[in-house]
Amino acid sequence: MSDRGDRADKDVMKHCPQVFVVDTQAQGPLPPRQVPVRLEVQRLSLIYLLLAVALLGIFIEAGFIYHLYSRPVVSTDIQKIEYRKGDKNSVPSSSHDLNYILPGKMPNAEKPAAFLQGSSHVTGGNGVLHWRFDSFPGFLRSLDFKNNSLYFQKEGYYYIFSKISHLENCSFFKHQLMHCSERYNYLPIELMQNSRYLCNSQKTQLGNSYLGGVFHLNKGDSVFVQVNNSSQEPISSNGNYFGAFMI
Repeated sequence: MSDRGDRADKDVMKHCPQVFVVDTQAQGPLPPRQVPVRLEVQRLSLIYLLLAVALLGIFIEAGFIYHLYSRPVVSTDIQKIEYRKGDKNSVPSSSHDLNYILPGKMPNAEKPAAFLQGSSHVTGGNGVLHWRFDSFPGFLRSLDFKNNSLYFQKEGYYYIFSKISHLENCSFFKHQLMHCSERYNYLPIELMQNSRYLCNSQKTQLGNSYLGGVFHLNKGDSVFVQVNNSSQEPISSNGNYFGAFMI
């Protein structure tokens, strides 16, 4: 019996091959991917480089701040004036002390300016107003004053102004600021003017005329103030003034 059973099983196996076959060429699961060590080193080097640059910037800024606050204090204007006057206590004992008293660069000369007040002599025969600068608050700095005109010794832009108080008594009034230059053969040229005609039949009133503007003037140019009717101008040093300053 057993021999027949074995034969039957062998016959079945011949005609029916095995279901489960092991494939010897199949590959197992892929190993985890590893990041190259060189790439990690490059990233760390870049981070360290950025940190070093940031620290270097902080140290440089700290050095500038220290240098700024460690500079010697420049002496005050009063000390400079005392030294120029010859005060023995302020005379430097060495060239090193001199650097503490005098600035490294001498300041520029003061800009030209002038403020003139009306004179008791109102005008000349041609309507040119008379002025004076020898009483407060009048002054004259780096400008020449002659023949009731301001003469400019330095080329540049100047603000020129004039204010006139006048009587409004039913007549025409003109206030002019005139300019003379070599370019125009020293013929008077009008820079600014204000004219008006006001009349009040009941009483005479006091009016004001103001002129002011910026002009480019050359060396040797001059300006003066002129009115058409001097009888309308009251004699008042405070009400009339004329001046200029460089900007």
